[in-house]
Amino acid sequence: SAVEEAGLFQQVTTRDLIDYGMEPEFIGRLPVRVICEPLIADDLFEIMKRSEGSILRQYERAFQAYGMEVDFEDAALRRIAELASKENTGARALLTICERLFRVFKYELPGSGVTSLHVTERLLDEPQAVLAELLKTGHAERGKALAVSVGRFAQRFTEKYGVTIAFEDAAVSALVEKAMAEDTNIHELCERLFKDYQFGLQLIQKNHGKDSFVIGADAVENPDGVLSRWVVASYQEGVNSGPDTNV
Repeated sequence: SAVEEAGLFQQVTTRDLIDYGMEPEFIGRLPVRVICEPLIADDLFEIMKRSEGSILRQYERAFQAYGMEVDFEDAALRRIAELASKENTGARALLTICERLFRVFKYELPGSGVTSLHVTERLLDEPQAVLAELLKTGHAERGKALAVSVGRFAQRFTEKYGVTIAFEDAAVSALVEKAMAEDTNIHELCERLFKDYQFGLQLIQKNHGKDSFVIGADAVENPDGVLSRWVVASYQEGVNSGPDTNV
C-alpha cells in the first residue's frame, strides 16, 4: 500500500541502506539514525512565537537599530507560517518568506520618521499600500520633530552668544523642507547656514544695543545676504535701532 515518505523512512534498516548502494563500512559507523519529519504550519508558528532564537527577534533588533518598534499579530504570523510550510525547506523557509515580505520595509522606513511597524494580515496582503501610508505619516512626524529642533537651535544660540533669535513660521517650514531634502539634521543645517550670524548680530548689538532678531524665510535662502544687509543698515545714519528685526 502507498506509504508517506516520512513513514517509509521510519522502516529503513541497515540492509536497506546497503542495498541502496551505501558502503557497509560507512553505514557501520552510523549506529544511530534519526528520521526528520516535515514541519507543518503549526510547527513553524510555534518556532516563530516561542523559540529562543526566533527570527522575529532578529527583525525586532534590525528595526530597533533605526529607532523603530515592530510587533506582530498572531494572525499575520500564522499566514507567514502557512506560506513557509509550502516551501518544504523546514524552518529556514521562515527567513525566505520574511525577507520577501519585509525587505522593502527594511530599506524604505529607516530615516522616514516612522517609529513603529505593526505587522498585520493587511500588511502581508497590501504591502505597497501600507508602506505608502507609513511613509506619509512618517514624513509628517519627521517634519514636526525637525520643527521642534529649530526652536532648540534658536535657544542654544541665544544662550551661547547672548543674542536672542527666533524664526518665523515660514522660516521654520523652509528649514524643515531643506533638511528633509538634504537628509540632514536641523542643527547641522543651521550651523552651516548661520555660521557667521553670531559675529554679525553681536556687531549690530554693539552698534545699537539691539539684542533680539526675528529670522524670516529669505534668510534661510540667502543667509549671508540678509546678514550683510542688517550689518550695513546698522551703520547707516538715520536708522534708530539698527535693521528691522523682521526679515
